[in-house]
Amino acid sequence: MIFPEDYKYVGTATEARPGDPIYFSTKYLIHFGGEITIYAVETEPGKGFMRPVRSMESFASGDEILEYPEKIDTRNRTRLIHLATDLCQESVTTVIFRGPDEHVTFVHRPDLSAITEIEILDVVPPRPSWLVYVIENLEEAGVLGDLALKFKERVLDLSLYDADDVYFPCTASGLGRSLDSDKVEIDDPLIVGCEVSREVFRGMYPGKEHRFFNTCPLSNDLLVPTGPFITRCCRSERRGITTSRGHRGVVVHWGDGAPRIAEAIRCLAEELKRE
Repeated sequence: MIFPEDYKYVGTATEARPGDPIYFSTKYLIHFGGEITIYAVETEPGKGFMRPVRSMESFASGDEILEYPEKIDTRNRTRLIHLATDLCQESVTTVIFRGPDEHVTFVHRPDLSAITEIEILDVVPPRPSWLVYVIENLEEAGVLGDLALKFKERVLDLSLYDADDVYFPCTASGLGRSLDSDKVEIDDPLIVGCEVSREVFRGMYPGKEHRFFNTCPLSNDLLVPTGPFITRCCRSERRGITTSRGHRGVVVHWGDGAPRIAEAIRCLAEELKRE
């Protein structure tokens, strides 16, 4: 697949003028002549914005190229790869896209494997989970579009554990009894929450016998990651890049908002590129 990392690497021309210099950062040139042709180009080393062409080789032309009929966010790499995959049928190998800002890019021989899947490991209720809600909004706003990522929701439904002997961490879940609003009077209660929930219980009821079900995605066996992942934890010292069950991931704090979650995803994407 050829998909320029940035539209600044793509130049356009309406007529062929051999010998003319081109912009120094140009790696690909789209010639919109009688027949559209796309070239891979190299410029001569040197100084200045405009430089002589060292080499120029075409890799798509004519019926091999399709122009997408609508203007689209050219920075949303995941969407463009999917669209190009659908459109590259029969002889078509390349799709040209144009953005609302008139920047142009293309996808040549699209490859869906270039899109990295990130698992969202979280708990519900509330529904949707906070991580799912924020990441969906970030995707819709195009904040993550340049990273070529897709997300898979994997959540643990705490309502499955609601019972007369169960206490959840807080009332935010909307489930049963909780440590922040109900007094624990029964014997051997089951605390359904993370390690902090258990420590809160122990602090409130020193020495009281209890059972514990750990809902933390980093600690239980129900949300074991099967690939790169993002999750959240209420222990701030766990924030950042981590590894769980052999898979690289990133942890955000339980209360982090969209800016920090977006930053964490970018850090994870960079980490995955280095592997």
